[in-house]
Order: sequence, then C-alpha cells, then structure tokens
Amino acid sequence: MRNLALILILVFVGCQSKKDTDFTFYKWNMRESYYLKFNSSDTLYFFNSFEEKNSYTILESDEKEKIQNILDSISFPKNKTTFDSDVNDGETYAFILKNNKNSKKVKIHTFAGPEQFWSFGRLLEEIKNKHKFIETKKKFDLREMDSMVISKIKFIKNNGH
Repeated sequence: MRNLALILILVFVGCQSKKDTDFTFYKWNMRESYYLKFNSSDTLYFFNSFEEKNSYTILESDEKEKIQNILDSISFPKNKTTFDSDVNDGETYAFILKNNKNSKKVKIHTFAGPEQFWSFGRLLEEIKNKHKFIETKKKFDLREMDSMVISKIKFIKNNGH
C-alpha cells in the first residue's frame, strides 16, 4: 500500500512538472535575420531568414534549464507589446511565449524596451553561436511572429504622374 502511494505521488509530481511551452525568438539587423524555436525539450530549432533553411541542435542540459528558468520567470509587459526607438536601423528582438492557451509577446528595437528582454536575447545568441546546427525538413508556422515584425507595405497608385 505504501509503495502504491509513493508511485502515485511520483507520477503526480512528474506530470505537474512537465512544461508545455512553445517559445519563438526573432532577431533582425542589417547582417542577419533568424528565428529560434524552443518547446521545453532539449532541441533548439533555427530558421535562417536569408537562406530560408531550417536546422536544429541539441541543447546541453544547463542551457535548456537556463532558457526554461527564464521563460518561467520573465515578465512580459501587460499593456504594451512594441518598444521602438527613433532609429530606423539597428537591432530588433521579438519574443512569443505560448503556455497552454495563453500567448505573450513583445518586440524591442534599438535598446528600447525592458532590459530583461535584451539580456535574454543576448543569452539566446550566445547559445546559438556555440552550436553546430543540422539541417532539417521540419517546417514551422511563423505567421504570428511575422505579423509582429514584418511591416506591411502600402503601395500608392500613381495616376499617370
């Protein structure tokens, strides 16, 4: 009876600790444009926007833990999702975190926005730069991120002038 109770407790605790996280990071500047995708496993996916290639790498356990700990504790702004500066070029980071049915997002540009997101972006860059990525055919739905970061261009019809 004791063993059964112990097994039930371990199963219950194990089920509660499982994270259902879907996280997408985007970085853009004049030299590079890419997405990183993390979903609480030990796999980090990389999509290079310029080359249009998907690839992946296996994270070390401490890297996975760092990312997950930040995702568990980072505070997304409640009322504002975009922080821009007056500078048109520079660097842009965007973050989307989905847990269960909740979606949180923020886009920061050229040092505007919460410092915790700039620090997290730099950590993700460091982790990406440490790894060799293996090409994969796996596709990702990046439409939500693209709607945040890609400006829509409006064409004006020229009436013969």
